[in-house]
Amino acid sequence: MRIGELSERSGASARSIRYYESVGLLTSRRRTNGYREFDADALERITKIKLLLQVGLDIVDIVTVLPCVDKPSVPHCAQARQRFDEQIERIERQQQLLARAKSILVELRTQGTAAAPLPPGDSVRAISANVTLGVR
Repeated sequence: MRIGELSERSGASARSIRYYESVGLLTSRRRTNGYREFDADALERITKIKLLLQVGLDIVDIVTVLPCVDKPSVPHCAQARQRFDEQIERIERQQQLLARAKSILVELRTQGTAAAPLPPGDSVRAISANVTLGVR
């Protein structure tokens, strides 16, 4: 399929698809007219890339771990498992902070006084519309 169809079907922009190809996450063939032609498995691969981005991995991480997602027996998969463990720990810390923030907000709403504040250095990312704020 051509890049426009792949973009439409995957929800990834053509620019993102070209970037994924430039870093080796996707491959294509060039047709005689110069257009890129992607295999049907490119759609599934983009889905995996988008999922890994959503859980907090960056492109450098994804280049490293995607072969392990595809084939867990690849020799460097121990590094991928370590990166997954780090992300799981990060998510668990965020969940704890969000639970604490929720508790503070519920208490403020019902009693007008807050529970103990968040520990110094901890912050919760609050997202409202298109604005992301660090809340301490």
